[in-house]
Amino acid sequence: MRTIIKNGLVCDGSGGQPRRQDILIERERIAALGEPGAFQDNADHVIDAAGKLVTPGFIDAHSHGDTRKLRFPENRSKLLQGVTTEVDGNCGHSASCVPGEVGEMRWNGLDEYAGILERLSVSTNTVALCGHNSIRRAVMGNRDARATRDDIQAMRRLMAKAFDAGAAGWTTGLTYFPGKFSDTAELLELSSVAKGTEKVYATHMRSEGNLLLEALQEAFDIARAGSGKLEVSHIKTMFPQNFHKVTPLLQDIRDARQSGLDVHADRYPYVYTSTRLGQVLPPPYNADVDISGKLRGSAGFQEEVAEALKHSERDLKTTILTGKKKTLAEIAAEKGVSVEWACTLELLENAEQVAAFLSCSQDNLVTILSQPWVCAGSDGISMPLDNPGDAGGHPRAVGTFPRFFRIVGERCGVAEAVRRMTSLPASIFRIPQRGLLKAGYIADIAVFDGDRFSSEAGFRGESPMPVGMQCVLVGGNVAWDASQPGKVGRFGKFIPID
Repeated sequence: MRTIIKNGLVCDGSGGQPRRQDILIERERIAALGEPGAFQDNADHVIDAAGKLVTPGFIDAHSHGDTRKLRFPENRSKLLQGVTTEVDGNCGHSASCVPGEVGEMRWNGLDEYAGILERLSVSTNTVALCGHNSIRRAVMGNRDARATRDDIQAMRRLMAKAFDAGAAGWTTGLTYFPGKFSDTAELLELSSVAKGTEKVYATHMRSEGNLLLEALQEAFDIARAGSGKLEVSHIKTMFPQNFHKVTPLLQDIRDARQSGLDVHADRYPYVYTSTRLGQVLPPPYNADVDISGKLRGSAGFQEEVAEALKHSERDLKTTILTGKKKTLAEIAAEKGVSVEWACTLELLENAEQVAAFLSCSQDNLVTILSQPWVCAGSDGISMPLDNPGDAGGHPRAVGTFPRFFRIVGERCGVAEAVRRMTSLPASIFRIPQRGLLKAGYIADIAVFDGDRFSSEAGFRGESPMPVGMQCVLVGGNVAWDASQPGKVGRFGKFIPID
């Protein structure tokens, strides 16, 4: 099959300035780029990109689609943003690298999970990471315990198995169960599995707030014990008392890069963070795996937790329960209780429910997004977008790439914004033959209106669809066409990384 994309302004992902070019695609690959009108021979399909930008398909450097994309293989929430490849398994959670199941689909590890992806023909490509929380839970459960030598050896075997099956690296989520129970010594030993390879270490660090700079140094040490390649997940400075740390944070990373450590980061373009509601809890309650059960069993413990929540680092009043599309302040007013009591009752109901927290600085966000080594990562799940019951949640799942493009483009130029959504993540994770518009590369391509490309998605399910995307190709096939909005083609692949 031959496809021509003509009349577009081609931004090839390298950082070079856009230019008028036509693109010839043969089967799944880019055959050639040429001056407008260069390809006049017969084609099976012609895409007129007049007035549009033509770029490599975007790469989501920080995704959580492991199980959701098995339920929603059309993956509209990513495809409509121009995302053609997702890096899954972040924050220490990788369902793909341990035994798991979704419905009747079951797998024992990444090789079997990859086979399921291939059979489903998910719309987007998948790159997998091996999650420390997942392999620790598989070996030790959620116990608050130091890993023994046998435990560490068992985890090392699971990690090595994932690497052999094509995982691009490994990840930690050191504020989540059970990763928060691990010490640095455990992580250094696990990281050594990646020694002599180019497998990335991506980390949701132990702190993004009061101990941010100390946590960054731990991340440097863990990366040095392995491949020397570090990805700082959703890099940020949380809570007002830490906003000033953005300057030493960025300087420490520059110094590490200059010393030879290969450090990059990803970020979503929002000041609200999002995670499980249980993250509001201050110590020692934040180490309790069954906080909901204990709250249900004791009125006295409920009072104790409500009192402790007065000292939470999180701003409870502005915290949004994304499933209920309400703030804790609104819920407290409805129930006629304090916001601490409202939060306690919600924790009692389900400490795992998702909440969004007003935690970050807009000025720091812009400063971070202006760094040339920061790429786009949604930290988002896969959503169908055609199911009203699935609307809502953090808007980063549907709005990261338009907003990243807008903010970075305004400050650094369109070509740089595209580079950091395409060739930069492709180089970090060593994704082969993607991230550039180049002869011989896979034809993963986005065609969109750069002036209209935007998202107004909110936390209450409003405006869930990004706008401005005209056409998305995955492997040379049209997976999304704005003229046929109900139709999604599923052509994605699992991409193993050697």
